[in-house]
Amino acid sequence: MPPTPTLTNILKSTSTTPNNQGTYTPLTTGASINSGSQYVSYGIENTASNYVIAVRNASSVTLTYEAIMNGSNAFQGEKIGETFNEWISFGVESEPLNYIFSGTVFNDNGGIDDNSADANTIGGIYNNNDYFNSVLNSTEAGIAGSRVRLVDNCSNPTQTFATQTLTSSNAGRYQFNIPVTQIGNRSSVCIIEDNNTGYPIRTTIDKRQVSFTANNYTYVDNNFDRVITKNAALVLEKEQAVNPCTITSLTALTYTKNSISDIPPGQCIAYKITATNRANMAVNNFVMQDTLQKKDINGALVTSTLNTPRYNESDYAPNSVALNDNGVVVTNSISLAARGNKTFYFNTKYGTTQSPSS
Repeated sequence: MPPTPTLTNILKSTSTTPNNQGTYTPLTTGASINSGSQYVSYGIENTASNYVIAVRNASSVTLTYEAIMNGSNAFQGEKIGETFNEWISFGVESEPLNYIFSGTVFNDNGGIDDNSADANTIGGIYNNNDYFNSVLNSTEAGIAGSRVRLVDNCSNPTQTFATQTLTSSNAGRYQFNIPVTQIGNRSSVCIIEDNNTGYPIRTTIDKRQVSFTANNYTYVDNNFDRVITKNAALVLEKEQAVNPCTITSLTALTYTKNSISDIPPGQCIAYKITATNRANMAVNNFVMQDTLQKKDINGALVTSTLNTPRYNESDYAPNSVALNDNGVVVTNSISLAARGNKTFYFNTKYGTTQSPSS
């Protein structure tokens, strides 16, 4: 043995001393020894018995010392055993045990440059499997501006364990290292992300509950995702068609996205509004609302009222404007599947008189 043994020279995988190349291999980083089992790391020659055993964060350690009295290892000049009185020193060092919570607040744009974003485009660059899918893909980057908090629960937080505000240097990544003693005997905690005005639209919820599992202190990939306004999932297209109010089918009309002018009073304008979900995940609780024009409001010269025919009357909510009334057209809440769309039709009568506002 060398006068001062080192881990490099006493384990068979790295030793330069032939007599040690048949001893036990070291444990690999991250390896575990089951409760109640044992592992023999190495033997050491008594004539140079300087050694260190380092044990990190063990709940308990038992040191067993075995020696051979004046034995021989069959190598000339090398004696093993208690040939001298000796001292044995042994220590256990423990680091503070922490819970680790981490994740990334990222731009769920599918790699589409924010400068190329278009609130009205369907297809094209948005035929992109990574766009708005609530998954941190390799094409996407972290964003700054968010505040992330670790609190005691999601529904009614009363205790904040840590807060981090993400800057550009964080690249959207946060991490909390919290002593186990600070969390106490809780079964879960909550991570809340908010306060990001640069990316106002979420593609996931703002709160994540983290439930603890036995002997697990690291909880990663608690991510939050956002996009800019131009990368919103929903695209609304509104078209209109002038008609004489005596029609029986709204779908048979020819609609245009162009503005309509010089409409004779007493005529009708039918509307076709298509809601398209260009995201790669469903949009839930979608409600379409459209306010019928009213004289002297936003420059309107006449008041419009809801007219027949009614199309898919079950699409509309109980509080939607009634026939022959002016008000707001309101649909029932629906879910739009990923890449799905829904079209709504309604007809309005364009008033009977037209005069400039006084």
